[in-house]
Amino acid sequence: MRAANEILTILARTNPELERRFGVRRIGLYGSYACGTQTENSDIDLLVELQEPKFDVLAGLYIHMEQLLGREVDIRRLSKKIDTPFMRRIEREAFFV
Repeated sequence: MRAANEILTILARTNPELERRFGVRRIGLYGSYACGTQTENSDIDLLVELQEPKFDVLAGLYIHMEQLLGREVDIRRLSKKIDTPFMRRIEREAFFV
């Protein structure tokens, strides 16, 4: 099981590729891995801001991140159009690279 700092290092290292291939403007870690409360059954929660939020781009990003991190991921898209208390909270709590 990876620790938050290892996941953040991987995200930072691959950020240029993520920007080029998927149009990722920002990517961050939130949830149980960010808080250090993950279990062996936890997925990795990621918050992303995309240049063009298209379904096929997001689907490709899911597949890529699961292969890269070796674990199921849950990706939430950061958008000004999706302004809920939940999204504001995870944006505040996320560790962005």
